[in-house]
Amino acid sequence: MNRLCLFVVVAIGLLAPVSIARSAPAPAAQSGLEQLPASAHMVLYLRGVQGTRDRFVTMMENALPEVLKKFQGTMDDFLKDGFEGRKLRGLPKDGPIFLVFTELPDPMAQAEIPKFALVLAVTDYKDFRDNLLTEGERNKLTDKGDGIEATNINNESEKTYFLNRKGYAVITPNEGVAKSFAKKQTGLHTRMSKEHAAKMLAADGAIYVNMEAVYKQYGDQIKLGKENWKLIVAQIEQMADESQKKLFKMFSKAIDPVFQAVEDLHATLVTLEFRPTGLALHVQSELRDNTPTASLLEDSRPVAFKELDSLPAGSAFYTGMKTSTALFQGLGTLMAGNPLAQFGSDAKGVAEAMEALGKAGPTVRVDGFSFPMKGLQVFQFEEPAKAVEAQLKMFKALADADPKELGFKHKPTIKMNAESLGEFKLHAVEIALDYDKLADKVGQGGEAFKKFYVEYMKQIIGEKTVMWFGTDGKSVVQVTASDWESARKILEDFQKGKNTTGNDKAYLEARKAMPARTSFLGVFDLLNTYGTAFDVVKPMLPPGLIPATVKGKGASAYIGLAVTLQPKRGSFDLFITASAAREIYNAVVKPFVGE
Repeated sequence: MNRLCLFVVVAIGLLAPVSIARSAPAPAAQSGLEQLPASAHMVLYLRGVQGTRDRFVTMMENALPEVLKKFQGTMDDFLKDGFEGRKLRGLPKDGPIFLVFTELPDPMAQAEIPKFALVLAVTDYKDFRDNLLTEGERNKLTDKGDGIEATNINNESEKTYFLNRKGYAVITPNEGVAKSFAKKQTGLHTRMSKEHAAKMLAADGAIYVNMEAVYKQYGDQIKLGKENWKLIVAQIEQMADESQKKLFKMFSKAIDPVFQAVEDLHATLVTLEFRPTGLALHVQSELRDNTPTASLLEDSRPVAFKELDSLPAGSAFYTGMKTSTALFQGLGTLMAGNPLAQFGSDAKGVAEAMEALGKAGPTVRVDGFSFPMKGLQVFQFEEPAKAVEAQLKMFKALADADPKELGFKHKPTIKMNAESLGEFKLHAVEIALDYDKLADKVGQGGEAFKKFYVEYMKQIIGEKTVMWFGTDGKSVVQVTASDWESARKILEDFQKGKNTTGNDKAYLEARKAMPARTSFLGVFDLLNTYGTAFDVVKPMLPPGLIPATVKGKGASAYIGLAVTLQPKRGSFDLFITASAAREIYNAVVKPFVGE
């Protein structure tokens, strides 16, 4: 076993099978971060030693108990008995482990060992060191001064260095790194923000990256990547049909701001948590002061999206979005809450209608939808009546355009003051897409592709789309359904708070794991969404590839996703509930892999 493998196995082996309760993270200056140099370029972190293993097992027992049974015994035996005569002793039950890189690894320098060190909390340094090394390796230990010892692992010619740092052990293959740890140094806790440090220490595993160091080393490659992306998008835009060009132009405009954000980053943190209810992934980046991206986010304020918990239960996906006049102006019909409007985004009068909708003062939008398109959207505007007028203006613009140019079967049918329910006064519009014509526009894949595209669109949107939209003077709603009776029930349940997501256990498992306040929030039913897609592609698959027991729809299996923008930072959260993992495994994976 070479030295690099030894470091990896030690890190894995520290997940020893001993039970421990979850404890609160220590303050940053007393957590081990003070042991790491402030100039560290990258740090991999493991919290809990034995506790992390226990939390992982608990999560797997709730999510995938069948899978856990297949490897838990082997894993526990390996961790208990050690490897190649090496054992892990002298370690605290919940001590932190850090793999710190003092320089970023250079992928081009394959023969050069990167400058890194493994830093571990220990209760007894000598006990830890002597059990990790074989007798021959212990006998070869030599004193290098400043508390540094060195030996040859598995008779390799290069030395491995050990350092006792008062409650922490340092192991590194680089003598210069060992000497730097032997000296007094400013700790990483002085560079990390309190929020980053707290989030990292509370996680089961984490990766911290000094993005200023990344850009300093790879800035030229990043700039080249930006130019390459511009060329790729420009080439795709040239090949796209007219209905798609606007979308690619929007992508093209986003390239510069995205790469500017990368240049402006101070640090990025990725964390992973094993919870009894599921798996949580968190990515958070912080910005340098006085940068273009930091200035852009100065007024960003996340919201709670309380309206999401009042939408009717049972939908395939729920989303909440903080909106603004700028978003409506920049994204156009993508913000209209009506996917069919995108087909007519270039129609005369649509841009004016979207400008008017933006001027009505949009603040928050929440959606709850299933397939084929059926559900409810609730908008908050400072001037809801003007927002409804703008929506009506947009649909009238679509009705005035040539339906063949838009891919419609016929002109949209608009009925003013079609229905009312409580305080809501609603207009109605009916739109039917010509899927055959759209298939001809989208690609040249022949009859097989055309058949697939038509069936896919029917599954997602339906034969026709009928929308009722209006306001009660407070909120603006848009209900989509095949008929008024179905639409009325959706809106009525929303008004009365009946059968809502707030009472749906599967939905709440994912929702409660998300940040309380965020900029975009999504809760998606993966199982039933997969079922819809599978129903479309199943006829095109060879019979031998489709197990008879495959199930595409059934109990809800939600995951949560959130994007949060606030001054000087942005973050992304993903949560896969244990119940979602279990349902997806049983319905999707198990039929293919067997028992």
